Amino acid sequence: MNLSGKKILVVGLGKTGVETVRFLLKKGALVDASDITPFEKLPSIVTELKGMGVNIEAGEHRLETFLRADMIVLSPGAPFGLNSVKEAINKGVEVISEIELASRFIKKPMIGVTGSNGKTTTSTLIARILEGTGKRIFLGANIGTPLIQIADRDDCYDFLVLELSSFQLQGTHTFKPFIGMILNISPNHLDHHENIGEYIESKMRLFSNQTYSEWAIYNADDSLIKENLLRIRSKKIPFGETPLERGVYFDGVNVRFRDESYDLTKMKLMGKHNIENAMASIACTRILECDPKLIQKTIVNFEPLPHRIEFIRELRGVRFYNDSKSTSPGATLRALESFSSPIILIAGGKDKGGGYEVLRETLRNRVKLLVLFGESKFRIEKELGKEVKTVLASSVDEATEKAFTDSEKGDTVLFSPACSSFDMFTSYEERGRRFKEIVQNF
Repeated sequence: MNLSGKKILVVGLGKTGVETVRFLLKKGALVDASDITPFEKLPSIVTELKGMGVNIEAGEHRLETFLRADMIVLSPGAPFGLNSVKEAINKGVEVISEIELASRFIKKPMIGVTGSNGKTTTSTLIARILEGTGKRIFLGANIGTPLIQIADRDDCYDFLVLELSSFQLQGTHTFKPFIGMILNISPNHLDHHENIGEYIESKMRLFSNQTYSEWAIYNADDSLIKENLLRIRSKKIPFGETPLERGVYFDGVNVRFRDESYDLTKMKLMGKHNIENAMASIACTRILECDPKLIQKTIVNFEPLPHRIEFIRELRGVRFYNDSKSTSPGATLRALESFSSPIILIAGGKDKGGGYEVLRETLRNRVKLLVLFGESKFRIEKELGKEVKTVLASSVDEATEKAFTDSEKGDTVLFSPACSSFDMFTSYEERGRRFKEIVQNF
């Protein structure tokens, strides 16, 4: 693909946007960049880009900037719902994601992992298994390194394992992974997508360009995925609780695939959702002919990633878990289902546009106290406060202190916000680190 002399606009100047600008400059493109953030609050690297001839538009998105582009590349945080983007599309400007742009320069086989929850754990698990066979693996996209950073120079890898968000997939047109995997779908990012239909459509684009030469791995127990199966033309491998021909399933004790049995009883990852992640990883790595014994050993020894039902400490018989990565009600539901002891749930943050009704029954049956903080606390209290004793806090610090004060020996204090972090923190990582600091200092 020849980009020399082409007028290309990059929208969003976070890590991915900056790397996209650098790549386009190397390809000889004429690059503009637009970010809604005021210039003085943008990363210092932006000044360097400006000195390299990039026209930087900060603090606003001007329509004329979008309409003069031959192509627009959206960074993950930039929504298709922007009026300037819609106008550009109506005028015939090609609008794509960084993933789409990078994939046009990628030669090595790609493994794409998406879903509302579990993407990072599953992507990392697949990468670890493949590395155990001696393969050279790139792990990135929505985690770690942006894919554009290795575009046109992926020869040093055997496989590319990509965690993919709905934002990234929405802007794909020709992207085609050798193995595509969808773990689950639950309402999420409705502050970014116009509706749930657009969100589901974005997820399913993972399979749009696959043929029978490629593979699709999917959760057979997920109703929203099942409704969209006819759209998948590649070879399918389902996973779930129900035994299915050519599928991976959990019989209550072991995971089974073909004539193979995987004993995961000593797995360090907690919860039913991590059994699902393990099943998806087994399907993927067996397609690639990895040794079943290596697969089982890697899964069993895999340590939970930070901020994902991460055990912090036990104090006076009370166990504390950091699940700050749960930024949607669906993710928090999966975390709650991982525990049977009385739970004190700390939740709240910036609302993402969905409802919290999915938590109602589980709160009623498993949670003894709900402690709420952040912008969303009043909405969550209104929707769920009648199901369980509920208290409000002004900060994560106060919420954690209230939870510990009301706890008893045998309780689990679970920090699983069900919301994004952007009302009080710059990321879920920063939020999780703060919770851990508080608990460690009790």
